[in-house]
Order: sequence, then C-alpha cells, then structure tokens
Amino acid sequence: MDFNVVDRPEVLVAGTVLRSPALAVEGPRRAKVEEAWKRILSRRLPGPPTTAYVDHAPEINSYLTHIVGYRCRSIEDLLPGDVLARVPGGRFARFIASGDDLGDTIVSIWRAVWDAEAGGRFVRSYTGDWEHYPDDRTAEVFVALADEPSDG
Repeated sequence: MDFNVVDRPEVLVAGTVLRSPALAVEGPRRAKVEEAWKRILSRRLPGPPTTAYVDHAPEINSYLTHIVGYRCRSIEDLLPGDVLARVPGGRFARFIASGDDLGDTIVSIWRAVWDAEAGGRFVRSYTGDWEHYPDDRTAEVFVALADEPSDG
C-alpha cells in the first residue's frame, strides 16, 4: 500500500479512552474498539469521528492510550465525561484505503504501516498518530514521522 508524506497542524481528539498494550485493531481487543465506537456514534458529536493513539510507551514498544471519539476545533467542543488528547503537528505518512468493512480496512492500513516501517521506508516519531474517516467505507491514517536526518 502506498502512502504520501504530508505536513499537518495539531489535531485535538476527544472521546473514550481504551487502554491497550498494543494497537487494538485485531484479535479480541477489536471487539472492545467496536463496542466503544457504537457508544460514541450513538451521541451527537461536535466533530467528525476520529481516533488518536497517544502516550507511547517505549519500554513495551506500544501505545498506552487509544482514544475513540471525535475531532475538536478547541476545548470548547469537549463533551462532558470525555478525555481530550493533542496530537502535535508535524510530518506524517498518510495512508488511505476503502473497503466494504471499515474495521478490516483499518487493519489492512495498519499492517501496511508496520510493513513500511519495518522495511525502512520511514522512521516514526511516536508523538501521536490519528485516523480520520471521510465516509463509512474509508479510513485515512496519519502516522507521525521523525525529523529527517540533517546532512550537516
């Protein structure tokens, strides 16, 4: 799966926190993610559905905090009881795919992210990644990149 590199401003994401030792896109944890989405989408959201992965734990090579929720323009958009996370702006590898099952599409994108990283196609910064869903069949994933090494 191809990707392109884009510069993006910071993104605020609010919603429900899921704790996980790894990105919960496959296996038994996927059911918890789907359950959280059902609860989130049953409410009137102040912004588009969005997911954030923040608070990377390098000692276990994983994220600690996975937020299932919505994008905010400012803290004023935060709904009572939700948690707000800030994904810093910067350079991102942007992956996009569509399919009949959005959950399976997200899994295929993350597999492509992991393969591209393992293949040395980019170096991640782990400052925060996020997913956006332009429609009910499409996922767009933004993976934070480390600064390019300088030549001087």
